[in-house]
Amino acid sequence: MSVRAVDLSDGWQVIQDVHDLGDELGFYRLDWDPYGIDAAVSPWQPIPRLAHLQLLLARRPYSGRELRTFNQHPWWYRLEFESPDGGSEGATRRFRGVTLRFGGVDYFADVWLNEEYLGAHEGYFEPFEFEVGSLLLKQAPNLLVVKVSSPWDTDVPPGLEGKRTFAVDRNLIKGTYEHADTFIQRDVNPVGIWKPVSLIPHGSLRPATRPTVDTSVGEDGSADVSVSWPVVLEGAARDAEFTLRIVSDHDGHEIGFVHERLALVGGGSVLSASVSIDQPRLWSSWDRDGPHLYRAELCAELLGQAPVCTSATFGIRTIELRRTERETTFILNGHPIFLRGANYFPDVYLSALDRARYERDLKNMVSAGVNAVRVHVHVENDEFYELCDRLGLVVIQDFDLNWRFPTNEGFCRRAVSLFVGMVRKLRNHPCIICWICQNEPMERADGPMHAVSPGPQLEEAALRLDPSRPVIRSSDVDDASSGDSHNWSGALDRKVRHYQSIRGTTEKLNTEFGFDAPPAAERARAVPEIAARLEAVLPRVAEIHDYQYHLTKYFIEHYRRQKYDPCAGYFQFMWIDLSPQSFYGIYDWWGLPKSDGIGGGLRALEESNQPLAVLMDCEARPAPVWVVNDTLDDVGECRVAWTVLDARGGLAGSGSLTVAVGPDCRVRAGEANLPTNAEDCSEITLALYGPTGTILAQNRYRDPLTQPPHPEGHPQRMDHELGVRLYWAQGSRSLTNRS
Repeated sequence: MSVRAVDLSDGWQVIQDVHDLGDELGFYRLDWDPYGIDAAVSPWQPIPRLAHLQLLLARRPYSGRELRTFNQHPWWYRLEFESPDGGSEGATRRFRGVTLRFGGVDYFADVWLNEEYLGAHEGYFEPFEFEVGSLLLKQAPNLLVVKVSSPWDTDVPPGLEGKRTFAVDRNLIKGTYEHADTFIQRDVNPVGIWKPVSLIPHGSLRPATRPTVDTSVGEDGSADVSVSWPVVLEGAARDAEFTLRIVSDHDGHEIGFVHERLALVGGGSVLSASVSIDQPRLWSSWDRDGPHLYRAELCAELLGQAPVCTSATFGIRTIELRRTERETTFILNGHPIFLRGANYFPDVYLSALDRARYERDLKNMVSAGVNAVRVHVHVENDEFYELCDRLGLVVIQDFDLNWRFPTNEGFCRRAVSLFVGMVRKLRNHPCIICWICQNEPMERADGPMHAVSPGPQLEEAALRLDPSRPVIRSSDVDDASSGDSHNWSGALDRKVRHYQSIRGTTEKLNTEFGFDAPPAAERARAVPEIAARLEAVLPRVAEIHDYQYHLTKYFIEHYRRQKYDPCAGYFQFMWIDLSPQSFYGIYDWWGLPKSDGIGGGLRALEESNQPLAVLMDCEARPAPVWVVNDTLDDVGECRVAWTVLDARGGLAGSGSLTVAVGPDCRVRAGEANLPTNAEDCSEITLALYGPTGTILAQNRYRDPLTQPPHPEGHPQRMDHELGVRLYWAQGSRSLTNRS
């Protein structure tokens, strides 16, 4: 007999404690009477659902000064509910206990049930729970009260008092809130109970946490699958039966089974079992062998009681990181893998996202050739990781430490605790191939940020809890435990004004590059305050899209021509805007590509980012022609053909080369003699023909001898009030004046 959870997600009321007196006045009491006001005019405000409070109560949840008030004082939540089975005496006979489970609260939470304080929790992504069976009222409504806060940080390190963007020590461990450089608006700091709350009745035996699955692959191709499931037995020791089935997630075919009789002691125990699988199908990226998944089905049963069952989906694969002074290369299932990635942070408010939005974004990534995603300084909803598992998208997972944060012992303990929670929550997902402990840590007086607390402690915790995955201690730090880089040449780098400055440089693994561009004019005008700030920009937004296209294409082809020599991948920053006025995406916040006119970063990915690509280095004379194959297929003898058009659309040249394209390779097919005059070289089209004459890859270069200049005024002018980049002032010279 299965036990059904009771959903407590409806019927909540809230009040903001603007005087910070809720604890003293007893907001959690059954008989709290606010200032003697009649109950008919209660100050508690009903909310329609559980989500971040800004989405429920703010007129404009993505911008505006009023948003800052949501975090200046705590909020109190109140819910009255009946006990399971209506609170009858039969409920106490049927169930030994009841678990109160919170799916997610952002950020600090204190919980009371029927005036009893249950405890506190910190974080936003990790579920937490309390045992409450003895506190439930059987003949009267129960009162559940939660105090929630996500306060602003105000500590500024000495010497940084005058700097707005990077000054604050981020005491909250939640990534990019108050980012303040137009990534998100300065006053956005999500707060609230944002995921379901439930009551879960149970018998004497109950799960303590989710099961964990560890896999290893032997030299003969067989795999060992080890499953561990923490449980709690209330009362004295009991005999129990435990079963584990391993089945193919595709068709449910059983490939492993274990049945054990055991004696469980009272308190906490771990049920564990191992299964050996001959020649399993390995999980891999969609452009390799594909995402093969398995499912572990577990049941534990005490004599005379209903079984307690759960399941865990997993994949079998090996991952390692070859990290030297010369390379930072991931090895998946024994083969190097070139990562064609994008950074992802789809919305400021995770409660605004659902499975359909994730599916839209991730399928668009696959269509554009993306095989890897970096989850940028936050933890996503479960649906995201489940889809990446099933679609075969590799994930590099950031933790929430970003830029500048405290290094004291207390903060370190908190950071390690939350980091451990992230690893435990996500470790069963085969799509995740790496943990990143912190992003772009800044220099501190007590030493390089990546070398001082909490970076080393986080790295140690990850390797202890999950030795199967490599760890990057500090993203954008080139040391022995990191090795990736961020490159904003031609974009945020004010000293280097054009992306062509990367020519001749090398990177081992790039995890950030890109250029921010506003959405199309009609969508920007749908938000009047954005349109007002961009009055001088919107008539010429197509030119910014054009620059985003050229920069993105230039970077991608620069890295692909260096495949494994030394570059092992790149991550465009980023896939989609996380708010209407955050412009880093190649898709806007509404989910549409930025493609006014001929530009747009998406078109660059469509041309240059596919697993099998044909490239031409148009700046060199003669121009080298490359074929890059990121799959494990031996393509065979191929032909590369190109056509050159002049400014009038007439044929100015053509040619072809034969080339053998093996698995996972970068091949210089030969050279093309191109016109040296821009008028005679207006457009180049490339095609790769397979052994049977079918087209396997295509590419196109528009005005290949002329690159657009960096937009004037970018990125100096920012509107921190709204969180939007202004680009250039009214009256500056046109972008079309290329020089």
